[in-house]
Amino acid sequence: MSAVENKLYGVAASTVATMRQAGMTLSMSIVNVIFAVYIGSEQITLGNHDAFMQSFKVAFIIFACLCFAGVFASLARGKMRPNSG
Repeated sequence: MSAVENKLYGVAASTVATMRQAGMTLSMSIVNVIFAVYIGSEQITLGNHDAFMQSFKVAFIIFACLCFAGVFASLARGKMRPNSG
């Protein structure tokens, strides 16, 4: 929000909210695909506990890599300030 002028706060806030929603939707889609690959259409029980835990591990690895990439993308952007004009 510090990278935009005062008059554009509404646009910036709505863009942040839209990206947050898109991120949550994409995250849930990724988790569902991982569960479908590892567990399939079975109900999660003690019998397939190992597949459930393996899918959890894969999901955490994928999301950790995405977070790591996001940190570097944010650092590459640098510090941005609006023009005072």
